Amino acid sequence: MSSPTRLLAGAVILSAALLPTPAASAHTVQDTHAAQDGRTAWNTQAVQDGRTTRDTHAARSGRTARDGQTAWDDLAAGSATAGCRPGSGPRLAGRDLTRVALPADLSCADLRRAKLDGVLVRSLLTGADLRGASLKGTRLGNAEMAGARLRGADLTEAELYYANLRGADLREATMDDSIPYNAHFEGADLSGATMVRARTYSAQFDDAKLVGVDLTDADAYGTDMRRADLTGLKASKARMYESTMIKTVFRDADLRGAQLRGSVLDGATFQGADLGGAELRDVTGARLAGSKGVPKDLPAPDPACEPGSGQKYAGWDLTSVAEFPRDLSCADLTGAKLDGVDLGIVKLDRAILRDVSATGATIRYLKGADLRGARLERAKLGSVELMGADLTGARMARAQLGSAKLAGANLSKADLSGAEFGSADLTEAKLGGADLRDAEFGSARADQADFTGARMERADLSSGKFQGAVFRGATLTDADLSYAELRGATFADAEVTGMKTDYAKDADLSGSSSRPALGWVIFLSLAGLVALWVLVRGVARGRRRVKAAKLEATSRAAHLEEVRRSQEENVTRLGEEIDRLADGEGAGGDVNWHRALDAYDAAKKALADARDIDDVKAVDIIVARGRDALRGRTAR
Repeated sequence: MSSPTRLLAGAVILSAALLPTPAASAHTVQDTHAAQDGRTAWNTQAVQDGRTTRDTHAARSGRTARDGQTAWDDLAAGSATAGCRPGSGPRLAGRDLTRVALPADLSCADLRRAKLDGVLVRSLLTGADLRGASLKGTRLGNAEMAGARLRGADLTEAELYYANLRGADLREATMDDSIPYNAHFEGADLSGATMVRARTYSAQFDDAKLVGVDLTDADAYGTDMRRADLTGLKASKARMYESTMIKTVFRDADLRGAQLRGSVLDGATFQGADLGGAELRDVTGARLAGSKGVPKDLPAPDPACEPGSGQKYAGWDLTSVAEFPRDLSCADLTGAKLDGVDLGIVKLDRAILRDVSATGATIRYLKGADLRGARLERAKLGSVELMGADLTGARMARAQLGSAKLAGANLSKADLSGAEFGSADLTEAKLGGADLRDAEFGSARADQADFTGARMERADLSSGKFQGAVFRGATLTDADLSYAELRGATFADAEVTGMKTDYAKDADLSGSSSRPALGWVIFLSLAGLVALWVLVRGVARGRRRVKAAKLEATSRAAHLEEVRRSQEENVTRLGEEIDRLADGEGAGGDVNWHRALDAYDAAKKALADARDIDDVKAVDIIVARGRDALRGRTAR
């Protein structure tokens, strides 16, 4: 079939579809009356508002309204049948209309699930029912679609520039890569729609509902979203700068990396919104209470802001933040974690950083900041501005404070052991009770500074300026004040043992105290230790001797008892031998027999009187003599 034939056939089919039923005729009469009346519900609202959306846009962007007509007038002109019920017009549901010549008016048409991909649509679509329709790449520029139903429709890559979609239902619609710039969505419901990479710049979303809409990487700059509900919006990396967002709701929105610079945010709500890395430079009226994440840029705080009145990051772990706003003056960072973070270009003037953990962090601007109890060990604070800052009890061991501006700062009871203050300005600073052991103050200026009770053992204050400084009760053992300027400095009750004052100017150490030189202290200590060692060694040796004697005596007694028992048995056996001979032969007139008895008696007596080994051994000789006598008796 030839192209003209196909077009003719399509026209016949479409004409049949468009033939009005009696009921439709009645609607047509009503619609005609509406056209003659020249008013719609939206037009009426526009009159009540006393303004037009296009005029509002022209005022914001510096351009006049298109063709000198207002947006509401355009809507009225293009909504001749606005009074009809959506879906009550031509029945084209499910039709493939990609090759059909469309009529000029499809107001309230039933186009559910219809296919219009890539079609150039010039028909009126006011109140049309396009739910689930396929409009991929459809050219709908300047289309009149007020009140249309487009729920679940696929508008991927569709051209919607200057389209009128006021009050339209676009819930769950797919609008990825669509081009609705300068389009009108006032009062429309786009909840759940996806608009990834959509070009919606300069579009009107007044009072629209965009709950859960996905605007990731979209161009939405210059839009008007006043009073719009963007709860749960996904707008990561979206370009939304220089937009009007008065009283807009961003509750729980994902705005990470979004560009909002120069936007008007008066009355906008950001409760639960993630602003991590968002760009908020030069915005006006921003109140970010309840938001989370750290924006890349923020509007400059009021120069007279009160400490803690700025951004609220108390207790936050900020160690993973890639980029901080350049000005966090008056922010509340109480107890925040900033270990190792580089804040070298971030202003933290009058900020509250109590108990903050910033070990190894790089910080430069802290004028008037509250750093009581802060942990700043090994922090890089070179040239830091800490004038008037409160660092009471701060832990700053081995911190780098070269050329730091600490005039009037309160460092009382701070741990500054091993800290570097080379060329720092500590004029009128308070360092009472501070730990400054091994600290380096080379060429520092600390005129009228208060070091009362400070621990400054081995501190290097050489070539420094300490005119009028107070060192009352300070411990300056082995400190170096060579070449220092000390006019008017007070050292009352200070401990200055080993302190060097070579070439110091106007040094007056009256009232200070000094112990013996360290060399003598060491010598006497060593001598005392040697004497104590000798004494202890002598006592220990005597004790060992006594103990050895006791052990030897015990051993001898045990040995004596053992030998005694042996000799007792020997004597007993001698007596038994005498008894056996007596029972066998008698004893009369035998001289050897008497000698044996005398030896037995003598052995018993000697054993009883024995007091040592030698005495016991003598018993053995006596017993031997008795046995010799018995052997003589036996031989006879």
